[in-house]
Amino acid sequence: MHKMERTPRIITIIGMVIEGIFVLGLIAASILFKNIEKMPNLGSAAEANMSPEEYAELIQFLGYLGSFIFVMTIVYTIFFIVNLVIFPGLIKEKYTEEKAKSVYLYQAVWGGIMLMSNQITGILYLVSGVQGYNGRKDKVNVRDGI
Repeated sequence: MHKMERTPRIITIIGMVIEGIFVLGLIAASILFKNIEKMPNLGSAAEANMSPEEYAELIQFLGYLGSFIFVMTIVYTIFFIVNLVIFPGLIKEKYTEEKAKSVYLYQAVWGGIMLMSNQITGILYLVSGVQGYNGRKDKVNVRDGI
């Protein structure tokens, strides 16, 4: 069985927590954009202090933006669920060396993809995945005679 080093383990756990917060934020943004017309001061052109044409363009733009965020929410939620299934097995040392290397590679690639939307999680996953894939061992300096 593969023993995950302490540094990649901590980095992976922090990355998963931040990714979870990110997904919850996307879900909240999706709900907000699906109900944008019910928002105070945006219910009509008069309330928003806009001409009817400007208001129609705004609502159309917000609809496109809401659809984009909704698609992002679905994709990131699916990958977050996959990560919740894969990464705990790595953390709890349930994988063979070969399987762990594959998970580290996936983690590094996913970290690279996450750099486009969630830089903190992307960097954490990238560092942890590369360290684990390369087999970097945590070094503890023990000085005798102190």
